[in-house]
Amino acid sequence: MPAPASRTVVCPVLVGRAQHVDSIEHVIEAVVSGRGQSAAICGEAGIGKSRLVAETKARMSARGALILQGNCFEPDATLPYAPILDLLRACFAGRAPDDVAACIGPDAPELVKLLPELTAILPGLAPAPPLDPEQEKRRIFLALAQFFARLAAKQPLLVVIEDVHWSDDTSLEFLLYAARRIESLPILLLLTFRSDEVQPPLGHFLAQMERERFITEWPLSRLGPPEVDQMIRAIFDLDAAVRADFLDAICSLTEGNPFFIEEVLKSLVASGGIFYEDGSWDRKPLSELNIPRSVHDAVRIRTDQLSTEARQLLTLAAVTGRRFDFALLQRVSQHDERDLLALVKELISAQLVVEGSDDQFSFRHALTQHVIYSGLLARERRALHRTIAEHMRQMYGASLDAHLADLANHFYEAGAWDEAYYYCRRVGTNAQTLFASRAAVEHLTRAIEAAGHLSVAPPSKLFRERGQSFELIGEFERAREDYEHALEIARNGKDGLAEWQALIDLGFLWAVRDYARTGEFFRNATDLARTLGDQRLVAQSLNRLGNWYVNTGEPEEGLRGHRDALAIFDVLNDQHGRASTLDLMGMANGIHGNIAACYACFDEAVGIFRQLGDDQGLVASVASRGTYTSPSMQEVAHSVFRSFEDTSGDALEAMDIATRIGWQSGRAYTRFTASAVSSGFGEFGDAIRHGHESLRLAAEIGHQQWEIAARFTLGQAYVFMGAPDLARHHLEQALPFARKLGSAWWIGNVTCYLALAYLMSGDQQRARADLNAAMPRDQQPRTLAQRRLSLAWAELALDEGDPDGAIALVERLIASVPGETPQAVPAPLYTKARALIALGRADDAEAVLAQAESAAAERHDRPLLWRIQRDLGRLHDAAGRRDEAAAKAAQSRALVETLAATIDDDRLREQFRAAALDAPVTRRPISLRQAEKAAYGGLTARERDVAALIAQGKSNREIAEALVLGERTIETHVGNILSKMQFSSRSQVAAWAVEVRLPSTSQ
Repeated sequence: MPAPASRTVVCPVLVGRAQHVDSIEHVIEAVVSGRGQSAAICGEAGIGKSRLVAETKARMSARGALILQGNCFEPDATLPYAPILDLLRACFAGRAPDDVAACIGPDAPELVKLLPELTAILPGLAPAPPLDPEQEKRRIFLALAQFFARLAAKQPLLVVIEDVHWSDDTSLEFLLYAARRIESLPILLLLTFRSDEVQPPLGHFLAQMERERFITEWPLSRLGPPEVDQMIRAIFDLDAAVRADFLDAICSLTEGNPFFIEEVLKSLVASGGIFYEDGSWDRKPLSELNIPRSVHDAVRIRTDQLSTEARQLLTLAAVTGRRFDFALLQRVSQHDERDLLALVKELISAQLVVEGSDDQFSFRHALTQHVIYSGLLARERRALHRTIAEHMRQMYGASLDAHLADLANHFYEAGAWDEAYYYCRRVGTNAQTLFASRAAVEHLTRAIEAAGHLSVAPPSKLFRERGQSFELIGEFERAREDYEHALEIARNGKDGLAEWQALIDLGFLWAVRDYARTGEFFRNATDLARTLGDQRLVAQSLNRLGNWYVNTGEPEEGLRGHRDALAIFDVLNDQHGRASTLDLMGMANGIHGNIAACYACFDEAVGIFRQLGDDQGLVASVASRGTYTSPSMQEVAHSVFRSFEDTSGDALEAMDIATRIGWQSGRAYTRFTASAVSSGFGEFGDAIRHGHESLRLAAEIGHQQWEIAARFTLGQAYVFMGAPDLARHHLEQALPFARKLGSAWWIGNVTCYLALAYLMSGDQQRARADLNAAMPRDQQPRTLAQRRLSLAWAELALDEGDPDGAIALVERLIASVPGETPQAVPAPLYTKARALIALGRADDAEAVLAQAESAAAERHDRPLLWRIQRDLGRLHDAAGRRDEAAAKAAQSRALVETLAATIDDDRLREQFRAAALDAPVTRRPISLRQAEKAAYGGLTARERDVAALIAQGKSNREIAEALVLGERTIETHVGNILSKMQFSSRSQVAAWAVEVRLPSTSQ
């Protein structure tokens, strides 16, 4: 038996985790066969998470895997990408430049933004041009994902991120992004976290991972007495069971926590309570043992056994952090290399520190570092932090950017306020650039605090930067306070440009709360820009103010502002300003209801954005051009006659560009526009799929306006399909948010279709209440949304037995439609015709219906056309013109069948057909859950799982293994998919799943 000096009091075997090891083995088998997996090991501090990680690493290594590991440390919670940077630095350490270049490949210009020190390895490497912050973040995410994919193409890859309860928000967001992309790659993403320290960001991340079924969690529990006995016997190589009194004492004190068990045993060995004698281990009687009562006591007992120099070094290391560099420690401690190595070995022998690499060491456990650090007096801590920071600044002068966060932290903790202000501000600004808003808030707050200690007034820009970060994380009041503080500083310092910027910032901020306040700030910004005489600022202000007028129901006033802005940009020869203004003018004209002018503006903007190579501008203008010229948007307006191919082509192009550039809010917007286009032309299945995907994307990024938009298009589609309950489900959720936003546009649109859904359900009272809240019946309509509301008022009047009132409302609506050349507008004409029928004026009604039919056919407005044809047929039948009646009825039935064929869900399809053809419904109405099925061809959640795996090229046997089902069951699912989708091959299933971006698991 070896002497105790050469033994470690660390359990040499994994105890009590057999079930977890079996699960790990199953996951590893899936990974090496090419099916990426994500897993998390969780439990309290010291429960054995890292030990299970070590077991996983050993098993993956045995299968030829490359292992990359990044660690989160408590101070890094405000450092953007902290564990990812840790992983990358470990990956590149000691590699030749050619090897590093091969690893990062074409993504080097993005990755160098995270690791500026790459320029020292690869001279001449320059970062890619900066983009919009959200777009910038997505580009970095894509670069990191491609980096991992490149490595996994050569060998299986294990990516370990330890202690994600200390992770920054941006890293968590990237890990979710990565988990979605590794399913067809041989990558295992393995995380650890303390289950008792789950803060809201981590909780949200885990909930999202679980909701999308990306993650397998392995919770670790404490050990029971038999397992504690096994652990003690393994540590001390004992043949016999541990004596009951000692086992009871250890179990009672440690409660089965493996780390605490080891620490208590180490302290007993260090104090002589457990000793090695005559070739075996023994201990003093229990009554004589000084058993520590806490981890603090256990660590103190062991550190008391160290030499004075080793204790001093351990203290210095604890202030440095959980991980520390040998070179930095040598410089700070002023030991020569030989003496320092001897002291580090002493710490390793005491099992307090472990070796990480040639130049890096770390505390064996975070609790150990915490105990030592917390034992210092505040004055001691400040002095040591200052010493460490000064030496770091001297050591890393040539590569300081890589150590800014450490320097900021050490100088701040040292109370060195000059340096803390400088470094905290730099780190905060960098975090903002990387779209890491919470980290930016933390460091910018420290910079402001440091300025306070220096009795220095921070510049307005510092408060503006923090206000922007607060705004991005949804902290409205704190953002408002910072913007107002920035405004006050700018005014006191007579800084006109900063004052203008603060006014614009406040205007944008209030747009989500109070549009009246928004207008006030934009007006003030416009007046100030004119006073400053800066024409570009004047034009930008006019655009902001114009857009505010448009959204508050004053499109004519808004258009005047946009025209003035356009004239200024033309004088300045600012093409980007011109394109942006045309885009806003397109929206203003569309909201006004002048679709011809709307189309012309978007069309010109598209051309300029293409010339400039501005993908983000192009996405917005192309998508908007498509949706404003679809029948669903032109129902109470003169039409620009475009085919389904043209309008859907716009929507698909915008979707593809938004996906390519990684613009999440753009993806949500383009899906909503694609839904509106599909709905207007009667492609109901596509409308529902695109609407649900838009809603998912908008919810994922917290974009409230696009959530409203997605629910509106879904509600509109369900109204067209004759499913009022489903329409109400989405519209009733959208309306409160639209009201909170204060957008007249969305309030009007959502209220119109919600009122129509209520009328379809026979609820006149609720329809009237919502319409009254949105726009009084007697109000003259001036916008597209108000004309929709007028049409809903007319439908309500007709439903309540007031056909004369309905006709008056319709005629006023039609007279208000802008446009140089009058056109027949089919939707209001259809309402008027039904009112005429109610009055017994059949001949007049027939003439109006014929006019409406011609206009609806010209616009390809199929959801309206079949209704017009049905009612014409009924008029012909009532007049005794049987042949004409039969012809119109046949046309209507044929169109109903065409529209029904686009509905994926069987029940919803039958419900639509029955209502349209006056046939009895043989099944119960579709439920909300069934509607979710309709979004994906009527497939169940499990069938969608199978289809997604087919798209990954998996065989039935592989799918069965992945879903833990029988192969025969999978064969049944595949047959159901082929039948429901009317496909003849698995390749068609795969192509469809890719086209609709079918989630890999059910939602």
